[in-house]
Amino acid sequence: MTVELEEYARKPRAMKVIAIGAGIAGIAFTYLAQKMEEVEFVVYEKNPEVGGTWYEHKFPGLSCDVPAHCYTYSWKGNPDWSQVFASGDEIFNFYREQAEEYGVYEKTRFQHKVVGARWMPETSQWEVTVENLKTGETIVDTANVLLNCGGVLNNWDFPEIKGLRDKFQGPVIHPAKWDDSVDLKNKNVAVIGSGASAIQIVPAIHPEVHHLSSFNRTPNWIIPEFLSEFAAEGRPTEYSEEVRKRLREDPEYFIETRKQYETAANSTFGLFIKDSEIHKQAAEYTLYLMRERLGFDEELCKKLIPDIPVGCRRPTPGHNYLETLAKSNVDVVTSPIKEVTETGIQTEDGKLHPVDIIITATGYNTSYVPRFSLVGSDGIDLRDRWTESDPEAYMGVCVPNYPNYFTSGGPGSPISNGPYVVCIEHQVNFCLQFVRKMQTEGIKSVKPKADVTAKLNEQLETMMQKLSLSGPCHSWYKSKRTGKVIAPWPGSAPHYMESVETPRYEDFDYEYQSSNPFSFLANGFSYREGKKLPLAWYVK
Repeated sequence: MTVELEEYARKPRAMKVIAIGAGIAGIAFTYLAQKMEEVEFVVYEKNPEVGGTWYEHKFPGLSCDVPAHCYTYSWKGNPDWSQVFASGDEIFNFYREQAEEYGVYEKTRFQHKVVGARWMPETSQWEVTVENLKTGETIVDTANVLLNCGGVLNNWDFPEIKGLRDKFQGPVIHPAKWDDSVDLKNKNVAVIGSGASAIQIVPAIHPEVHHLSSFNRTPNWIIPEFLSEFAAEGRPTEYSEEVRKRLREDPEYFIETRKQYETAANSTFGLFIKDSEIHKQAAEYTLYLMRERLGFDEELCKKLIPDIPVGCRRPTPGHNYLETLAKSNVDVVTSPIKEVTETGIQTEDGKLHPVDIIITATGYNTSYVPRFSLVGSDGIDLRDRWTESDPEAYMGVCVPNYPNYFTSGGPGSPISNGPYVVCIEHQVNFCLQFVRKMQTEGIKSVKPKADVTAKLNEQLETMMQKLSLSGPCHSWYKSKRTGKVIAPWPGSAPHYMESVETPRYEDFDYEYQSSNPFSFLANGFSYREGKKLPLAWYVK
């Protein structure tokens, strides 16, 4: 006999989630949230399209630093990657296809930018202010949970160099806003910067330009391709049609191939252990390889080989980068820039470098300070909190005093520790596990305990001291205030995934809907009875 039940234990109550950003994390959120009961959600995206950083970046030479088979969701690979290291366009197209399949376009309000959020204690909700970039209109939305999937590699600006914006007569381009209408052919081009985007742009544009000046204030360790054992021809290595056909038609082979890539990517953390034998070997090999690729030119080696430990900053693969810098029509300039004139760049050594076009590959604001006002339960804006002190989060996902607020890619995330996309999945799923707990246990708000978060970060700092990441260098991984490493997780990707796979619910403070936290037990009927599920599930 069955009874229609209006109430039963752990019956999920209706809740709403606002997600910010329709990049890789936002797409994953949409896929996972749609599988949940009684969860309404909306995604606000400032761009007119999905893809996040892969939509915004279109510069020459753009490709993924890790093999593409390590850059997909755990539940959805791609047998049709054309290259081991896929181009930016190919990656964007893959994630756009996933967004179409998961209904992201229907759930997302494009060209809507979140400009503020405030916790409302009287309703236990977030009040979110959103600007419609098409009309200029401002709207206010509310939700039980706020999930920030905005990332950190999209807040760019031109560097503060005297004369750059108001004197120089030629085009000035940032990689995050590449202008295809600018013709580089037979021009004198300056590339300011020596980070990941510069390392890809320089060899890509060199065949077109007349002369290239590379302004390298900070040299970086240029390493072989990540997981080069899968790329016999380096960055350009392609998959044959025969290989792609087998990957499409043989599911077991496809899964096994993906596991081989993921296993290799998850086996690299030992390279970061200070004074380990594998770290010493990697450093020696990288040093020799850089010298060899520079043609053992002592002047170039002096300019371009860092005097910091390998791994202190993010080591960067650079296909044909060093070889390009050794070309006869390329100058490597290490003297600091003094100012930009109408026709060139003046350096502090007194030299004027005539240029027609300037490319400012100078990176992003990676401070983790939110781009919008985010006021928590104590009335403090997270922008102020993380400006006045080092950004700290609980497991890279949530912050004390900001109830029901979760983030993907916050401080302490595994950004350089192995396959990152699957770690993003774990962060999103961490948030959704709390949504489920709140739904089924009568919880209004949840936030990590401040003392527990402090102790966690003390432990992470202790672990970090054993890694080359904590070495003496300037790095975007570090706080500009204190020099403390704040960005990466000090463990392997599997270590991080295990740490967040099952939340430590005891690390959180809860506010309940009822004065009795056990009111979710309802009327004595179970969730299984309420959902008419099998009632002898325990019989094996």
